[in-house]
Amino acid sequence: MAIMPTSSVPTTGIENALARQPTEFNYSQSNQFKVHLSLFPKTEWFIVRANIPSVTLGQAVQATGLIDMPLIGDKLIYDQFYFTFIVDEKLQNYMELHDWLVNIGFPQRHTQFQQQVRTDGGTRPSRPTQDLDVPGFTGKDSDRDLYSDITMFILSSKNNPIAVIKFFESFPINLTNIEYSQQDADTTYAECTATFAYTLFTITPI
Repeated sequence: MAIMPTSSVPTTGIENALARQPTEFNYSQSNQFKVHLSLFPKTEWFIVRANIPSVTLGQAVQATGLIDMPLIGDKLIYDQFYFTFIVDEKLQNYMELHDWLVNIGFPQRHTQFQQQVRTDGGTRPSRPTQDLDVPGFTGKDSDRDLYSDITMFILSSKNNPIAVIKFFESFPINLTNIEYSQQDADTTYAECTATFAYTLFTITPI
């Protein structure tokens, strides 16, 4: 019995146009998302912009007598994750992130390191150990409480979650300035952007 080809391109070389048509025709809307921050609940509700970071695959180069030929690399480079939030009137969400940076960087005295208690009940980040080909990899147990997973939900046009982006072992590395000006004629709300480093991120459809 003959076995029918599963590819959209039959063995005859003629393309199957119907098999190549997309099944989803709606566009992803840039304002349909939600970010969950277990460590920063006061900041979570004020986020107005966020990104899915870019991913770069490194490459090697094979030198020849004519042209240098690019070869497939073996490591992914993840860009940084950031989000922008509106600063509340009492600066509570800004101080929430600022104080955690102090908790990591201890600028005044050594006792500031890990002085704060986690606001999420001590929930430590999950480690994607099963996805990391490093025998015996356990990480830095002494500072595990400084890391946190971040979850970003992509929503449909009807506000239903359709995909989950999870950033493993995240920690803040930058907090931008807040600009104030008495020259603004209209009411302008102060914004701030926080940038995070992380191990890797995964995308899971729902």
